[in-house]
Amino acid sequence: MMRRKSVLIKTLSVILVLGWAISAHSLVVPVKSSLAMAAMSDVGGRTVTDKDGRAADLVVVGTVATMAAGKPNARGLAVTGGKIAFVGDAASARKRLRPGGRLIVLEPGQAVMPGLVDAHVHMLDAGLMLTRCPLDEAPRGPEGKGPALEMIKECSKRAREKGKEWVIGSGWSLVWFDDKGRGPSAAELDAVVADLPAVFYDDNGHSAWVNSLALTKAEIFTCKEVPRGRIECIDEAPKPDSKPWGTLREAAVNLVDEKLPETTQEEWLAGLRVAQTILHSHGITMLQDANVNPGMVDAYHEAARRGQLTMKVVAAQLADPSKPASQAYELVQRRDEKSTGRFSASAVKIFIDGVLESQTAALLEPYVGTDDCGILNWATPTSSSCEAGDSAVLADLVSLLDRHGMQVHMHAIGDRAVREGLDALAAARLANGPSDNRHHMAHLQLVSPADLPRFRALGVIANVQPFWMFPDRWFEENAEAVIGPERAGQLYPLRSIVRAGARIAAGSDWFVSSPNPFCAIQVGTTRQSPEPPFGAPWIPTERVSRKTLLAAYTTGGAYVNHREHETGSLEVGKAADFVIVDRNPLTVPVRRISGTRVLKTFVDGEEVYAAGPATGPQGDPDPEEGRRQCEDAP
Repeated sequence: MMRRKSVLIKTLSVILVLGWAISAHSLVVPVKSSLAMAAMSDVGGRTVTDKDGRAADLVVVGTVATMAAGKPNARGLAVTGGKIAFVGDAASARKRLRPGGRLIVLEPGQAVMPGLVDAHVHMLDAGLMLTRCPLDEAPRGPEGKGPALEMIKECSKRAREKGKEWVIGSGWSLVWFDDKGRGPSAAELDAVVADLPAVFYDDNGHSAWVNSLALTKAEIFTCKEVPRGRIECIDEAPKPDSKPWGTLREAAVNLVDEKLPETTQEEWLAGLRVAQTILHSHGITMLQDANVNPGMVDAYHEAARRGQLTMKVVAAQLADPSKPASQAYELVQRRDEKSTGRFSASAVKIFIDGVLESQTAALLEPYVGTDDCGILNWATPTSSSCEAGDSAVLADLVSLLDRHGMQVHMHAIGDRAVREGLDALAAARLANGPSDNRHHMAHLQLVSPADLPRFRALGVIANVQPFWMFPDRWFEENAEAVIGPERAGQLYPLRSIVRAGARIAAGSDWFVSSPNPFCAIQVGTTRQSPEPPFGAPWIPTERVSRKTLLAAYTTGGAYVNHREHETGSLEVGKAADFVIVDRNPLTVPVRRISGTRVLKTFVDGEEVYAAGPATGPQGDPDPEEGRRQCEDAP
C-alpha cells in the first residue's frame, strides 16, 4: 500500500443506505428502459436467436466501447444467460430481445464499456475500516488535525457506549503533524482518548499511531529493535532505554495488532457489504484484493458460498517474511480448499519494502543526509541497511509458489525493492522454466533504468496506480529533501515502463487512495491534480494516453487475473460484465474524464448497481467536477 489522496468518502450512513447489492429496478437511472414487446413493435418480424436457439434477456442500444482489438466500437449489445451473445449494430441487437426481456436505450452522450478491473485494491480492509473510525473526512492539509481529533473523540465515546475494548481507526495524514520524521505522538492521542487503548493506521497503511495505553498493552516500553520495522523514539538520538514516541513503522505495527480483538467473520462480511457496493458504484466488476489473511480468505469463501459475492475476486494471500519458504505449501492448500464460485485465492502478496514517507522504502542509494537505504523485508539483517543481505528465503519462496501455479503479487516502492523482486522472479524462472503464472509488481515508484527491460524479459506485469502520478503536499514539500532532486524527477516512470515493452495493469490501492478509476485515468494522462488548482504537469515525459490506461483497467486487469477469455472486453461468448456511464471517457475532453459517472454496473448480466437520477454531459467543463468525483463515494 502507498499513499492516500483527498477525502474518499461521505458519511458511513450514506454508504450503508446502498446496502448489500442494489436490485435491478430499485433506482431510476437516466437510460430509457422498456419491455420487450414495445421494443419488438419498433423492429417487427420474429426474434433472432443465438446458435442454441435462445433469445436475448437484455439488450443495450447506444454507444458501445468494446475494448476489443478487432472491433472497438459498436451500437448494440445483447446478453443471453449472463453471456454476451451479440455485439454489433443496434437494429440487429434489438431483434434478438426475447418477449419479456429488458431493453435499455442510452441517451445521447452515454456509453457502454467493459466492467473495470482493479488489479490492486484492499476491499475487505477498506470495508472493515469504514465500519470503525475512518478519518477520511478530515481535510488532507495541516488544518485537518483538529477535525480528526474531534472525530477520534466521538469514536471513543461510541466505543465506550458499545463496550468496545479498543478504539480502532485509520486515515491520519503525516501532513497534519509538525514532526514529519517521527510522526504523531502518543501524547496527542492521549489528549482525546486515554482510558481505552487506541490505534489509528495512517493513510498509506504502513504506520500506526497509538496512545500510551496501547503501548502498555503491547508491552512497548522502550524503543527496542524490531526486525523489518521501527519504533519511533522520544529522544532524537535514541538510546537502548529511550521511550517510545507513539508512532510505529512497518513490522513494529504487528506488536499492537497482535493484541487487538480478533476480527470476526461477520465483521468482515459487514465490511464486504459496504466496500463491494462502493466499488460497483465506480464500475468495478473484478478485482485482486492485495493483502488477505486466512480469516479474510474464509470470509470471501463464505460470501461466495452464500451467493453474496457480486464481485469477481482474486485474493493475494499474505506471505510472512518471518516464516520459511515452506509456507508456500500452506498457501497452496488454502487456494485449493477455499476457491469457489466468483472467488479464487490463487495469488500471494509479498511486501518487498515500505514507503518513502517513513523512509522505509528500499533504495539503491541512501536517503539524503543519512546512511540509511530503508527496509528490505526479506533480506537477512546486516550492519548497514545499504549492505546487501541474503535474500535466499525470498527466492526460494517465489520459486516454490511458481512451481505450484501460484501467482506472485509484489509490493515494491524503491528501486532496490524492484531489483530484489525481479531477481527473485528471475531465480524462479531459472529453477522452473517459463510459466504462465503472470507474476506482477505493484507501485514501482522508483525503478532503475537498467531494470526497465527486465519486466518484459521476465514476463512480469507492471501493476500501476495512476492516481498517484501527481504531487500531493508531502511530495511537493519533502520529496527532494528526502531522496534528492534527481530521484524526485524520476518518480512513477510509467511511459518508460510501457516503452520498454512491459504489460501493465492498473489498480487504485483503495483504501489508501480514491477507488475511482476515471480519476486515475485522467491523472495518469495529464500528470496533474484532478482538482483545481491543477498545477503544471508533473514529470510530463512519463504521461501515457487515456486509451493505454483504460486498457490497463480492462483488458490488462483481466489478463493479470487470468480472465482475458472471460472478461475485460465486450465480445461474444464472454461474461456480460459491463457498465453504463454518462459519457465516453475515450472521447470527452481530458479534464472531463474524472467526472465520469457510473449509471449501472452489471456482473454476469445481472445488475449489481444503479445510480440515482442524472443527465449526460452538457455544456462547458465544470472545474469543480473532478474535485467532487475524486473525493466522494456515492
